[in-house]
Formats: sequence, structure tokens, C-alpha cells
Amino acid sequence: MLQNRNVFLLLFAQACFLAVSMTAVTFSGLAGKLLAADPKFATLPTSLVIAATALSTGPMSMLMQRYSRRFGFRLGAGFGLLAGLVASASLYFGDFYMLCAAMALLGPFQSSAQYYRFAAAESVPATHAPRALSLVLVGGLIAAVFAPSATLYLNDSFAPYSFMGAFVFVVMMTTLIFVPIAFLKPLDKPLTVQNTEDKGETRPLSKIVRTPKFIVAVINGALGFAMMSFVMTATPLAIEACGFGTNVSARVIQGHVIAMFLPSLFTGHLISRFGLVPILLLGHVMFAIAFITALSGIQIWQFSVALIALGLGWNFCFIGGSSLLTQVHSDAEKGRVQGLNEFLVFGMSAVASFAAGIILDTYGWSLVNQAAFVMLVIASLVTLWWALWLEPRKAASLVN
Repeated sequence: MLQNRNVFLLLFAQACFLAVSMTAVTFSGLAGKLLAADPKFATLPTSLVIAATALSTGPMSMLMQRYSRRFGFRLGAGFGLLAGLVASASLYFGDFYMLCAAMALLGPFQSSAQYYRFAAAESVPATHAPRALSLVLVGGLIAAVFAPSATLYLNDSFAPYSFMGAFVFVVMMTTLIFVPIAFLKPLDKPLTVQNTEDKGETRPLSKIVRTPKFIVAVINGALGFAMMSFVMTATPLAIEACGFGTNVSARVIQGHVIAMFLPSLFTGHLISRFGLVPILLLGHVMFAIAFITALSGIQIWQFSVALIALGLGWNFCFIGGSSLLTQVHSDAEKGRVQGLNEFLVFGMSAVASFAAGIILDTYGWSLVNQAAFVMLVIASLVTLWWALWLEPRKAASLVN
């Protein structure tokens, strides 16, 4: 019951976090376009969120290793609260640089929240880790249901300060997140190794990163997140450029976020039943459908279908990659390995997010999706190389 309690507390925290993240994705680019002197820099605030997330993932992981998961989660929520306050002030004063600073402050909050899923996996037996990971991500589905309506209502309430209400919502959600964090146990203790044997198995990080499992896990996590960020960041701007308005953007993003997290109800079960590789490849197929649909036209239904398929692709690749990563490290290695993984995931996403605004403004929506296809080809080839060549050879060598 204690283990299940942690999972459900983390699910609630995940819902609050994803409500914040969804709001930032939807409105930081629009607010940036409103405040920036040059439209090419409209996605800079969004990119700063992801860059700051990438830079703080390693330190946050090590802080949790030394002090506790709960300490790191509280510290991150404090950064999120400050970010929401500064962002709200930036819309009140019309200051683009203040908005950028706020989005940079949001990074440590997002990096701390990335470890909710790992904390859930640590709270259950290893055989149940994929399901715990999936269940925590269901919090995103809860966020997708109420966040768009709440942000639109608050935006109207704070008129004529455009988008200010959305960041007031960020303040509310980051404040609420302190409640479930307060009850996490035994995640209020430092992450210690269980026995001396595990301590002796600690390997250099340089050796771990050369293992095929680590490479496949990171490629699927990082490129999956990069493809999703690349297209999703550009979508609200593309929709607005087509004359559909902010409300349409919010609803399209809502459908996207539901697609990101609804499969979490069964993704862990699918991995347990069919294996990691089929689920990863299913994610690649969903990404391909997303890009093909986006390239087929610029009607509302095409934006919607593309973003739904994009969300499904992300879910299968992200949960699959995260599950594979838990097989790579020992208890003593988890802080460094998880920190490096999150840095690579969000570092690549930051580059993709910033590039999305430039490519969209300079070359258009079609090239955004064509460029995403290149990332998809790389992820698919690496996964197939591991599944069809390296793993069978490893199994054969063990038999011999």
C-alpha cells in the first residue's frame, strides 16, 4: 500500500506539472511573439525552458542522490512558483526579457519533475517498473482535460493583459504541487545503495554510455522528445499564421497532450506483453503518420490529426526509452546515468524547439515536418540495428 501510495501521489504531482508544461508550450511562444521585437525570436522563451531543463537535469539528479527525491521535488516546485510570478509580471509590464528570464527559471522545475516517473519505478518491484512509469504519466491526461479551459478562462479574466492569466495558472499549479510531495515516503531519504555488492559494480560513465542499450534508450528518448518539441512548438504559430486563432491552438494542443498521455494507461502492459522493440517501432510509425498528415495540408483537422499522432509517437518512444534505461544502471549509477539521459533529452529538445521558430518563419510549415522526418529515420535505423543485429549476436554468444 505504501508503494502504491507513492505512485498515486506522483501521478497527482505529474498532473500539476504537465498542466504547467502544457501551458508553457501553448502560451510562451504566443507571448514571445507578442513581446519580441523580431518574430524570429518568438520561440526563444520556449527554447529557454527546454535549455534550462537540460542544464539542470544533471545537478538535480545529483542533489536527489545526495539528499532525497522529495528535497529535489520541493526545490524544483519553488523554481516553478517563482517562474510563474515573473512570467505574469512580464505580461503586465510588456517585457520580453523578463519573459525569457521566467522561462529559464521554469527549467529547474521541469527537470525535477522528470524524475517523478523514476521515483515511481523505485517505489515498486522491478518487474512492475514499466507499469509504474506509465501510470504516473497518466497525470498528463488529467492535465489535458482541465488545463486548456482553465487557462482560457483566466486569460479572459486578466484582459487586457494578453496571456497573463495563463501564467497565473502556472503559479496556482506549482503551489498545489507541494501537497503530494509532502507525503512521499520513503522518498524523503537520500538515494543510497542497498548493499556493498552494488557499490562494487559502479562503472565509469564513459563505459556505460557505450553500451548499446544506453544508446538505444537515449536515441528514442532524445529524438522522440526532439521531434515532438520541434513540431509542437511550431504548431501554435502555424495555426495562428493560418488565421485560426488562439482558441484553436489551445484545443489542438489539448488533443495532442491527451494523445501523449492516454496510452499510458496501457503502454506499460503492452511493453510487458510484446516487448520493448515493437512498442518503440510503433512509436516511429505514429511519428511518420504525424509528419505525412501535416505535410498534406493546413486545415484544422490536419493540424489536429498530426498532433494526435505526434503525441502517440512520443508516448511509445518515451516510455519505451525510459523503461530500457532502467535496465542500464545499478542503484549506485542511477544518479549519473539518469542525469545524463535527461540532459541529452532536453538538450536536443531545446535545439529543436529554437530551430522550429526560425525554420517556420524562414521556410514554412512544410520544411518543419520534412526536417522532423530526418530525425525519425535516424531513430528507426538505430533501433532496428540494435534489435536485428546486436541483440541476436549477443544472445548467440551467450548460448555458445
